[in-house]
Amino acid sequence: MANDSTMRLMFFFLFVSAGQSFVAKRPAVLGSKAVIPFLRSTTSASTSTSCPMLSKSGGDDNTTNNYNNNHKHKHRAVSSMSRRSSLLSFRKQGSPKATNSVCGRTSTARSAESETATLIAEAENTTNNQDRQELSSSSSSSSPNSRETLTLATETDFIKPDRDMSQYRWIKLHNNLQVLLVSTASDKSDDSEDGDGDENSGAKVEAASIHVQAGHFDDTIAGLAHFHEHMLFLGTKKYPGEDEYEGFLSKHGGFCNAYTDMEDTNYYFSVTSQQVDTNETSEGLRGGLDRLAQFFIHPTFDSDMVERELRAIDSEYRNGKTSDAWRNYQLLKSVSNDKHPFSNFGCGNYETLSSLGSPVQELKTFWKTHYTTSNMRLAVVGCSSLDALQHTVEETFGELAVSDQPPRREKTNPLSPVFPRENAVHDPQNPAFGPDHMGKFREVIPLLESRTLKVQFVTPPVYDPVLRKTRPHRVLSHLIGHESPGSLHHLLNKRGYLTSLSSGAALDASDFSLFSVSLALTPKGMGAKDEVLDLIFQWISLIKKVATEQPDLLAKYHDELQQIGATNFKFREQGDPTDFCSSASDLMFETSRPEQILVAGSRSESYDPVIAAAFMDRLRPQTCMVNIVDSDLKQEIPDEWMVEPLYGAVYRESLVPEDQLKRWDNPAEIHPELHVPALNEYIPTDFSLRCEDSGDVMTETERERTKKEPPAMFYESENFRMWHKMDRFWRVPKTFISLSLVTPRTYESPRSMTLSRIYQKVLNDDLNSFVYDASLAGCNYRINCTPRGYKILVRGYSEKLPILLETLTSRMLSLIKELKEGKDKHPGLYDRFEKAKESLLRETKNYRLDTPNEIANYNSRLLLEENVWYIDNYVELLEGKYADKDPLTMEQCATVAEESLTSSLKAQAMCIGNIDEKGTKEVIDVINRVFVDKSRPLNFAETPGFRSMKLPTRAEAEYIFGPEVRKELIPVKYQELASSPSEENNAVEMTLQFGSDSSLGYEGIGVLDLIGHLAYSSAYNQLRTKEQLGYIVSVYTRKTAGSTWGLTVVVQSSSKSPKYLEERIEAWFETFRGELEEKSPEIFAKEARGVVVQLMEEDRKLSSEVGSWWNEISATEANHDQMGTPAFDRLEKLADELNPVAEGLSDTTLVGSRRKSPEELKERLLSMFDQFCTSDSPDRRVLSSRVFSHASKAEYEESLTEPGVLSSYSDMRYLKEFLPTWPVAPYWRTSK
Repeated sequence: MANDSTMRLMFFFLFVSAGQSFVAKRPAVLGSKAVIPFLRSTTSASTSTSCPMLSKSGGDDNTTNNYNNNHKHKHRAVSSMSRRSSLLSFRKQGSPKATNSVCGRTSTARSAESETATLIAEAENTTNNQDRQELSSSSSSSSPNSRETLTLATETDFIKPDRDMSQYRWIKLHNNLQVLLVSTASDKSDDSEDGDGDENSGAKVEAASIHVQAGHFDDTIAGLAHFHEHMLFLGTKKYPGEDEYEGFLSKHGGFCNAYTDMEDTNYYFSVTSQQVDTNETSEGLRGGLDRLAQFFIHPTFDSDMVERELRAIDSEYRNGKTSDAWRNYQLLKSVSNDKHPFSNFGCGNYETLSSLGSPVQELKTFWKTHYTTSNMRLAVVGCSSLDALQHTVEETFGELAVSDQPPRREKTNPLSPVFPRENAVHDPQNPAFGPDHMGKFREVIPLLESRTLKVQFVTPPVYDPVLRKTRPHRVLSHLIGHESPGSLHHLLNKRGYLTSLSSGAALDASDFSLFSVSLALTPKGMGAKDEVLDLIFQWISLIKKVATEQPDLLAKYHDELQQIGATNFKFREQGDPTDFCSSASDLMFETSRPEQILVAGSRSESYDPVIAAAFMDRLRPQTCMVNIVDSDLKQEIPDEWMVEPLYGAVYRESLVPEDQLKRWDNPAEIHPELHVPALNEYIPTDFSLRCEDSGDVMTETERERTKKEPPAMFYESENFRMWHKMDRFWRVPKTFISLSLVTPRTYESPRSMTLSRIYQKVLNDDLNSFVYDASLAGCNYRINCTPRGYKILVRGYSEKLPILLETLTSRMLSLIKELKEGKDKHPGLYDRFEKAKESLLRETKNYRLDTPNEIANYNSRLLLEENVWYIDNYVELLEGKYADKDPLTMEQCATVAEESLTSSLKAQAMCIGNIDEKGTKEVIDVINRVFVDKSRPLNFAETPGFRSMKLPTRAEAEYIFGPEVRKELIPVKYQELASSPSEENNAVEMTLQFGSDSSLGYEGIGVLDLIGHLAYSSAYNQLRTKEQLGYIVSVYTRKTAGSTWGLTVVVQSSSKSPKYLEERIEAWFETFRGELEEKSPEIFAKEARGVVVQLMEEDRKLSSEVGSWWNEISATEANHDQMGTPAFDRLEKLADELNPVAEGLSDTTLVGSRRKSPEELKERLLSMFDQFCTSDSPDRRVLSSRVFSHASKAEYEESLTEPGVLSSYSDMRYLKEFLPTWPVAPYWRTSK
């Protein structure tokens, strides 16, 4: 399919299109994966992470930048997340996975960072005072309101989606800084309408981002832009404390982050607000803007912090050395023209950056040169009025120095005009990739098990105005990546060659782009790579031929994409404000008409055959590079290989033979099975609303109230329950159908789980040809096999959704029949089955090469949870002597799938959105007919349930390991030696168990979350910032199987051993205890309210509401019938239980307990901390999961003799024989 990963775009708050996933900035951090239930499961190489509304290359066009997303150098290694309450596991979920960005400043997706208070002394030395005067002399001393602010676009000018209630204004301050203001004050709140202004009312996220057109292309020393971005966070003249910015945001339920890109740097933050008065900017947003503005007014660039940050960047660099993505990216840069800035080493390391003669002076020079207002754009989203937002921006960012210079790209971009009609070919001076770089094979040996083939064509930049108007690359990407019968994808997949295919602009700079056709191949496909390459160029040649001979047909494809884009825009829903700001501040540079910034990615001019032909002409063998990544190349002769010096990629290059270039350039014939796709019949045309059909006469205020109404039980039988809610608030023509089929068969054994996962892969592969067009038109699905059974999630425009649901469910059973009939009758299906086995084997084996902190997490899960099959159990079923002796067959796969779906099961489903009772009954009929009527009810004893083991206290561990363990602070330790000899990092994950749902209740879980909220900043400051233990430091609240709760600390280090890391974590716990004691009750109350507002953050779109309710329903699927009613008010009660005494709150909480004073809250938190965290507590239950690098192998071997050390799966099983499990009754059913 077309490539949907984009580098330049983060994610779009107001306009995430249907079916697109995103990595949320602040997910729940309980160790659970993100619930993004509305993506079509596809064989595409890349999931959709673009922001179509803000796409420079044209969001819906799918021509996006996967290199760029993977290789931004982030201030944080991942999105800042721990500011987000950990209690949102059943609602507001985001993805706990780290982003692909390796060069950041923190740890895991569960983290949110704050470098804690180390105040810079007021009495600084003379040099520092002179430096400050030098910086401040470039700042404007005039009043921020001394000159008039210009309005470039007013609210009535903006083109918006139908249901976008926000108000917009684009202004230019007196200093030439352009600002996009977005007021969500008109997004009415139930709370204000009802007059209910208590502190448990719905909260809104406010955000801001400033984009600077300066990145590592501007480096004078490798890594300078990245280093500069880091240093800005460490104090300003007005706010000298290095944790002032991040600490302030944390107290207001927010976070911050930044990234450095090739030609850009982006800073963004968010806060959470419950402010009702729209005439004043909230304290959180105002304070955040003021602190961010100081980055660009008077940063300190404190010399005392330089060495530390150089070490931090070096640690980030070393983490990337074991990532294939980073290794391959740096390889591409290293083979490019060394006179082009693309060749720059963007991350930098200690060696390159320590070569700076005067680091502080270099930073100041970079700041003065590039950080000018004409080179910046600011976007702000707030709950107050536009006037209030403008006033705050004028007061804060109005202090920036005046700059009359044009933006950098306008000044230096040699591509204006880049793509004139009369001369389509552009050859810039010193191109990143010239003739000497093209027409080459580049073979790479990866670290992971991987086989990919990528053909990269050098083209003009797709963001250029000429290309952006007509976007020929969008149609080209659409056709090359198409997956319907007759496509390249279909042909290669049919032959068993292909795992996935994607196409699009994989990298986009100001003077060039790389348009890529990327294929993930099976071993069979890699063995036939010459044939695959021939077919790729035949396919491209066919598309060019059609474009020349049938330009009207290409115009129709263009119009289809226009129609789909226009529909998606019309009904787009709100998303995350932080993502919007980050994307919008970037796109502001590329938008010539401010009022069109929201629609820019969904609109283009008519198809231009001349421009299209000129662009397609760049897709020639003579302008391409062929990259082959194949793990089987490890067996080749090593003398032939070269090593990229920075990240260590092993590769070799060779010229494509002339006869092969000629064959590709002018194929003698086109394969007879290749033909361009038919026009899409799934594009919806009926957008009527069922609530209007039902005679809805509600006022807007009445509709607002329906937003918080949970779905109602609509149907119930012995083994099937359906929940339904017809939307009246969001009023978009979309329907969401969620189905859970609970069965004990899938996770019954490693063999059944493996066969079930293979079935899922074969099914998704098979369904692609049936529903690809539907997915393009906005109807999406996901079918997942889980330890509890199957999850089927369908979403899209209501008109076509019933067809999709019927197709999916009926095909699930008909595929089982075909699998049963075997290889002889269905040879093509057999190829897909074998391909699925190979894919699963590759994914499973690659686990061993995950990062040490991920390995540590997996190992701790093996020990903490009762029934977890070991990864090696799966591998031996797919490879080796056991697999040869008893191979997995199609027939076995069919049997397990059939038993899972039709023997005994329990079904739960939910329909929400533009669907009435009649439509819901039709869905019920389908589910009953296909699944429920064919099965018997699943009784409670058969229902798969999962529990967590109760770790031993030190006294209990003595019974298991002997008296020597009493001397150990950590009585249970599991350790492993990293699989890869090249792994430089050690890791420790320490988990302290607090208890189960039933033992902690609402109060205990709320207090635990507050501990986690406070702990992150403290640990990050001590272990990461001060002690510089390593790149990854994180603390998060963790929930394991059966709702058992704890606190987990993670540290990954390239310089310190696991044992040393454990010692420092223990020392930090003592330090943190002292910090908690010193905090006043008022600070505790404020921090608690910060968690409360996160818990009460309101849904911003229909899909978010769907996720909220479905997570509550799913949480009951393993419960006894007496506890099977979803706790739709769980978060509200939880937030209220944590909320301390305050004016306007009742004396008792919603749970019925007495509300605590700030003093009592502090006392309760300290009591829980002392009971479960302090090393001398008799109730402390702790596990340390260690991973040793090969450099620490001697210590690993020495540690094997320590008391309480486990080092194998067998050791784990032995320990579990002694351990009880925690009860699984949910706290919302066992609390008051």
